[in-house]
Amino acid sequence: MRVSRLTILALVAAFVVAGPSVQNSAWAASPHEMGDEAEIAALDLEAQGKLDDAIVKHREALKLVPNSKAFKENAARTLNSAAIAKHDANDDKTAIAYLEEALVLVPSFKQAKENLALIKVVSLNIEGVKLLKSGDFPNAAAKFSEVLALQADNKAAKINLDVAQAQMLLKDDPAGAALKLQDAVTLDPTRQFLKDKLAEAQAAADAKAAAEAKAKK
Repeated sequence: MRVSRLTILALVAAFVVAGPSVQNSAWAASPHEMGDEAEIAALDLEAQGKLDDAIVKHREALKLVPNSKAFKENAARTLNSAAIAKHDANDDKTAIAYLEEALVLVPSFKQAKENLALIKVVSLNIEGVKLLKSGDFPNAAAKFSEVLALQADNKAAKINLDVAQAQMLLKDDPAGAALKLQDAVTLDPTRQFLKDKLAEAQAAADAKAAAEAKAKK
């Protein structure tokens, strides 16, 4: 449960009232007290929508009181909220880092786990498509394989993986490339691009088979 600002303020106030009286000397706050102050500041900043600044304060509080379950939960929730904002701003690298940090603090945080998987899927798919278009087929295939490890029913990643693998096979094994592209066409029979690539691979496979048959005569 998130510890409210009022709860922390009450705890700090109670300590001050009950604390020892020190005369003629500077009173040194304990790590727990400084942690409470940092956590209050973090909650105030979050309420203002300043999530990045709030995260800095949550980290400060946890550095002072590293075993506080409430501080960890508060920080994890703020990190999750900030990650969503970063994703919406097309900064998936920071979003992923925030969610991974949240899960270190609270490994059972279901929403952070789900958000991390979804954002990784989007990010990996985008990276994979860029690599595919640039002709870097092995690395594109690796990205799409990572997507499928996170989301096995992602049809776009399956199709793109088939295309990347087909391009890798086309020169030496056009028949194998045709099989990959046939799978892609089966997944999405409406895309003319896939049909064209399949026809190209089948033509290459037929030409290779004919050349091999001629060489045996």
